[in-house]
Amino acid sequence: MRNYILILFLIILSTETQSQNLDFFREDLKFRVLYNLFEVEGDYFFRNNLSTPLSLKLKYPFPNDSIFGEIDSVKCIDLSDSSSTINLVKQEFMMFTISIPANESKSYRISYHQHLKSNKALYILTTTNRWGKPFEQASYELVVKNLLIDSLSYIPDKVDVFNDSTKFYWKKENFMPDRNFEVFFHKK
Repeated sequence: MRNYILILFLIILSTETQSQNLDFFREDLKFRVLYNLFEVEGDYFFRNNLSTPLSLKLKYPFPNDSIFGEIDSVKCIDLSDSSSTINLVKQEFMMFTISIPANESKSYRISYHQHLKSNKALYILTTTNRWGKPFEQASYELVVKNLLIDSLSYIPDKVDVFNDSTKFYWKKENFMPDRNFEVFFHKK
């Protein structure tokens, strides 16, 4: 029993030490809201601060509330070699592996669709707090088509209106999210 507890302690300590040597320093995301579908696609940037290669499994959460529908079309691609890094997909989260050479950075493209049962779309931003550091940079783009926006959880920096579409833009530096990205809307 003592050996089991010691091994468990070493695994937890090793994971915490490795994650402290990994920075999640930037994200560039694009959202699209259709009346019954929320599409997310973005690039996530990680930095290995160790002088040795680093490989970790990370958990990527999805909104999981009764007002949201099924998650589908989940992808996670290592942009350096176009390989999929997904280990597990559930309605609540995805597990994926990142592998970064010593003292280098890498980006991963993650995308998914979530069916909507109400007039609200949600992207979970507050898990960034678990990393203990703000994003050095973050950019977000939201496109809505044939919809009117009732409210957004963050005030956009810029808005472009086209015939039946509206694009909202956000650019952030030294950004520690204090709330999730929420979009409330209704049909035109």
